[in-house]
Amino acid sequence: MLWIFLAILLASIVIGLPIAFGLGVAALVMAVLSDIPLSIMIEQSIRGVNSFPLLAIPFFILVGEVMSNGGIARRLMELAGALVGFMRGGLGQVAITGSMFFGGISGSAVADTAATGAMMIPSMKQQGYTAANATAINTVSSVIGIIIPPSIPLILYGIVTETSISRLFIAGIVPGLLIGAALMVTTFILASKQGGGVRQFRWDRLWKAFKDAWLALVLPVIVIGGIIGGVFTATEAAVAALLYSLAISLLVYREFKLSELGGMLIRTARLTGMVMMLLAFATVIAWFLTINMVPQTLVRQVQAITQEPFLLLLIVAGLLLLVGFVMDLTPAMVIMAPMLAPIVTSVGVDAAYFGVLMAFILGIGLLTPPVGTCLYVGCGVGKVSMESLVKAMLPYYAALIVVLVVLIAFPGIVTWLPDLTAVRGN
Repeated sequence: MLWIFLAILLASIVIGLPIAFGLGVAALVMAVLSDIPLSIMIEQSIRGVNSFPLLAIPFFILVGEVMSNGGIARRLMELAGALVGFMRGGLGQVAITGSMFFGGISGSAVADTAATGAMMIPSMKQQGYTAANATAINTVSSVIGIIIPPSIPLILYGIVTETSISRLFIAGIVPGLLIGAALMVTTFILASKQGGGVRQFRWDRLWKAFKDAWLALVLPVIVIGGIIGGVFTATEAAVAALLYSLAISLLVYREFKLSELGGMLIRTARLTGMVMMLLAFATVIAWFLTINMVPQTLVRQVQAITQEPFLLLLIVAGLLLLVGFVMDLTPAMVIMAPMLAPIVTSVGVDAAYFGVLMAFILGIGLLTPPVGTCLYVGCGVGKVSMESLVKAMLPYYAALIVVLVVLIAFPGIVTWLPDLTAVRGN
């Protein structure tokens, strides 16, 4: 069954069929060959999307829409400029810090690339950055948005592997900050070649930016603080974040009009529909593979090769990097997580740790050709060619790989905070 599934999936990728439809075709073929009633397929697909934590996805997507249109994102970028704009690398450091702020609210790398890129790239060009280098910094920093909570990929991982989403969110905080720090150091080193003026640090500018943005900063406090404090689950945090972002955008900043809400809801529904279709068909595939003992067989085969966690994680990381080259993050997560999670947890690897690691690795795939979604968005926003953008991103690829190796070598970087807070509920 595994080979049938992989063959149909590969054929779908080759002919350009959407992955969700490819999964549906694979599920149908497997049902026919197994002589299983189609009613069971429908039952399993409904089970896959009948999950309360899934409600967090449309709410967090909509929060990102409100941020971009309601003045929240702009104020966060201005605060980032006042905080780190004086450093070597100037606006490059601002773009990365802004992505860390943005990622702490939206949970989407693509939204981060589009929003921060549109705001930062024109200014960076004026300060001496080439179009390729300015776009590279804004594009590569978007991967932070899927690690620092909230994170849509981590929600998906939690659902398909039955891992606590709240624990996953808390586990992503320190790695997200580490990724941001690594990108800032890389920008600092490259600054003399890339250009970028250094503005003087001023307390009055920082105070003014903080006063203008402090209400926006409450958003990540609501999400992260509420989860750590046990006030609400990750799903409830998404609702609270949406209500709060709408309130300050409409009543305080007044840069958001109710007439814009319709378009935001349509975009949110489209993206949510895609995710739900993927989950529905992926659940059917996972059920077929499970009743044919595929995960159990894979665990035994991998354990026969090695039971050393570090070596196993290196092998799995290499596999996921290859998957990221040819498949977008969302389908890769819902397809691969149910198969790989039992393998790594069988040797004692923490499930939440592996979820963060998997999201990070597949996030790198968003930045690499030929399928990298953020790469294409960056090319469009920055008006640069794919070749020049990839060339400019090479030092940042190296920085991300270094962080990946560090996280594999020292799992405690990821697990110590969720263990400390003892967050385990959804």
